[in-house]
Amino acid sequence: MLDRIRRRLDVVVERRVDERLAAHLTPALERIEVAQREYEARLAGTQADFSYIRSEFDRIAPQLAALEQRFESLRVRLEMSDLDHDDALVRAQLEHERARLRLELVAHYEERLRRLEAGES
Repeated sequence: MLDRIRRRLDVVVERRVDERLAAHLTPALERIEVAQREYEARLAGTQADFSYIRSEFDRIAPQLAALEQRFESLRVRLEMSDLDHDDALVRAQLEHERARLRLELVAHYEERLRRLEAGES
């Protein structure tokens, strides 16, 4: 008998608690759903904007790189035009020395590779 009363009491309490919770939770869940829909709509717009910006960047990046290269070559030509003959000669000699050193290093490297391949030490 006490078990039956206890079960009925549990059912009554559970219903009242459920009703009170539902009264508070339903509006909150509706607000969450509205916020979720707004978020998804904004996200879709942002993704579309990002896709457009990315495609524009991909389109413009090679053009910008070409312009930078042209500006650099123009800068170098302008610097060279400001040089007098002695400075130009010194620059040419330095560049020639750098190239000679690079070629010498390559020759040493090739000689070393040849020795290693031939089994010499």
